[in-house]
Amino acid sequence: MMPRLDGVQFCRRVRSRPGAAYTYFILLTSFGDSDHRIAGMQAGADDYLAKPFSLVDIEARLIAAERVTVLHRRREALLRLARRFAAEADAGKLVDELLREAVLLVGGSAGLVTRWDETNKVLVAVGSSAYAVDDQRLRLGQGASGRAAQQRAPVILQRDELGRLDPVLEDAGLESAIAVPLLHEARLVGTLAVGRAACDGASAFTQDDADLLELLASTAAAALVALEHARLDGVLLAARTAQHELNNQLAVARGYAEMLVGSPDLPPHLHEMAEEVMNAADDAAGIVRQLRNIARIHEHTWNQPGDSTIDLAMSQR
Repeated sequence: MMPRLDGVQFCRRVRSRPGAAYTYFILLTSFGDSDHRIAGMQAGADDYLAKPFSLVDIEARLIAAERVTVLHRRREALLRLARRFAAEADAGKLVDELLREAVLLVGGSAGLVTRWDETNKVLVAVGSSAYAVDDQRLRLGQGASGRAAQQRAPVILQRDELGRLDPVLEDAGLESAIAVPLLHEARLVGTLAVGRAACDGASAFTQDDADLLELLASTAAAALVALEHARLDGVLLAARTAQHELNNQLAVARGYAEMLVGSPDLPPHLHEMAEEVMNAADDAAGIVRQLRNIARIHEHTWNQPGDSTIDLAMSQR
């Protein structure tokens, strides 16, 4: 019965706003009949409370309201992240975004993303929101991330009944942690973990937190794999181009070297040089042929930061 805009109209107007955050509505009204109740619910109200009412009634409904709004906020955050992940073209920025949102969504104090190294059977840290992890490598079953990767399922770690804590968490100064595997089409891509420090004083992680991180991880894994495929496509295009151009040049060089090797008038020392040129052209042609068989990107890191090349032997089918 508010002037100019009653509660039902106000509720309907807020619900009609596209992209707005979810607002929980409790209609408090002296109209307690079923017709007004149905009209309010059809307008988008979440609950209906007829006057007179007690503060206990309000408190009970606000408890339910908090649960619903938390779920809506998390759902909206996941949708927002999915859109951002789909538009992101930089794997490093995607990992940073994943860490920031994961820590925020479950109320953590630190986050960690790892990549599964199939060759060495270890999890290699690729991003952290709290501490340097450049050299950190975790075996299967080691820490929350290692256990999540081993079990292919979410893992929650905290102090046991005797007060003992996982060594990896203790070294990181964390009181509890939750980790989920990054999976794509049943293939392990890596892990996502969030921890809480003892000074935070927060409650333990819950199964709801695990379910939320698992949803986030599935979206992130798909986005990371898509970026890797796009990067591989670029490498393959460059490899095919290089193969075509180099084959033509190598064929010319080898042809001339072969002619010189077969010449009876060529001095012995030049004959040896021509043979070396011919052998070098054959070796180069073999490397070019390897480019045809690249099926994944395995990099060889050199001394300078950021200086890396494709490891052809490890990138073959």
